[in-house]
Amino acid sequence: MNLRWTSIAWSVVYLLLLLSFASPFSFITIFVMLLPGVILYATLSLRAFLFHIAVVWAAAFLLLLNPVIILLAIFFIVPVLVMGYLYKARASALKVVVMGTGTLLLEFLLAFLAITVIYDFNLASSIEETLTTMTTLMQNMADNELIAADLVWTPEIAQELSSLAARMTPFTMIMGSFLLAAVTHMIARPILSSLGYAVPSFPPVRDWRLPRALIWYYLATVLIMLFGGAAVMDSFVGTVLLNLSPMLNFLFMIQAASFFFFLAYHKKWNPAIPVLLIIVMLFVPPLKIVGILDIATPLREIITRSRR
Repeated sequence: MNLRWTSIAWSVVYLLLLLSFASPFSFITIFVMLLPGVILYATLSLRAFLFHIAVVWAAAFLLLLNPVIILLAIFFIVPVLVMGYLYKARASALKVVVMGTGTLLLEFLLAFLAITVIYDFNLASSIEETLTTMTTLMQNMADNELIAADLVWTPEIAQELSSLAARMTPFTMIMGSFLLAAVTHMIARPILSSLGYAVPSFPPVRDWRLPRALIWYYLATVLIMLFGGAAVMDSFVGTVLLNLSPMLNFLFMIQAASFFFFLAYHKKWNPAIPVLLIIVMLFVPPLKIVGILDIATPLREIITRSRR
């Protein structure tokens, strides 16, 4: 009985999230869009799961009378099936997040390709038009000439920014896919555990260690970006490096966060200290060098050895 009411509750949550696509809050609710489906798949039989999904989709369509909502629901149900299946198979947390991220990324790429081919969509031009329109509105809304003078905007600036944003699309898709999968797992795991379903968790953050090969990728990226010249940076290789560089920086920040927790654990620091250090790192990105050193050198071994 409890499971049935729990399933109904999550179905209602799923319906509300689908309806939120018709509201300004969709940019927030999208990050938990997978959650209800994953909970339902992991706790119900396949037949019961399909019944709940069909009822929710029908209700969403009848309330909005917009077929787009069904297309969006179909888009997000695919990673739900993948992650839910892995939860039932007792797969590791890393595999769940990686497979969820990969599924979402593949869908984003296919959707982007379809829109580009079918509608002759040009991302760079669309971004340029949006930036120019927004800046024009800001200039028109300025209260005086001094404010308007500060909003210096030229077609060249708009073109450069839009081109950069378009070239960074792969990084944006990867990070978006990762955040959706990671947030879903972070929330779903304790919920499923509370419902009596054993779900593997990640090891403690202080024990995370990324591959040392990342250091070589980082060095190669930095050297090519420094000495490759404009011709290289404007080519396909340049686009790859442009997306690889922030990805590596993000991974080094994760490794630095792991080291902060490791240090706090072994030094018996207040648990709030590593959190504060992570917040500082967000505003002082060069602190990621701690993560680089943690991967490249035996910092942890030195710390544990000194305690003996």
